[in-house]
Amino acid sequence: MKRALLRKIQFALQHHGGTASLKEIYDYIERSYYQLELDRYKDWKAHVNKQIRAHSSDSASFAGKEDLFYSTGNKGIWGLRQPNN
Repeated sequence: MKRALLRKIQFALQHHGGTASLKEIYDYIERSYYQLELDRYKDWKAHVNKQIRAHSSDSASFAGKEDLFYSTGNKGIWGLRQPNN
């Protein structure tokens, strides 16, 4: 499920041209609420935010693995890192 959620976050950012506010990301993901089994979480938006931060080296919460997202410097606005080709 975590992989599916990460992909959906990536799709949300792509849909918005590479950067998006948390609200825009939440709105995009909410369309797949049951498919992603987000009803399992008391606060699914906090879970989405946690996944973004865990996958961004710009965040103190970075898990140190996949660096997928970046902070734009504007509060609540995230971007999609380009893969290293």
